Amino acid sequence: MFTSTQFWASSLETAVRTAAAAALGVIGAEQLTAIQVDWTTVAGVALLAAIVSILTSVAVPNPDIRAVKREAKRQEALAAEAEAKKAAAAAKRKAAKK
Repeated sequence: MFTSTQFWASSLETAVRTAAAAALGVIGAEQLTAIQVDWTTVAGVALLAAIVSILTSVAVPNPDIRAVKREAKRQEALAAEAEAKKAAAAAKRKAAKK
């Protein structure tokens, strides 16, 4: 799961959204100009929020990732079942030839 590019793409997207929301919360409505904003604090809070988001994604994967994982297992099971049917049919043909 942690080697999946889909997992990391989803986790990074969530982290960026979380960082942006945290930054907006720190900036607030009181600072009317970009000069009034303490950008160091905004960046620190946004970075911390992104890190927490990534750690949360590792601890509790996104439902989309869990769904992809379930679908991959289902596809593997279907492929194994199809292979078993092929093998059984081949064995049946071989037995019929004897």
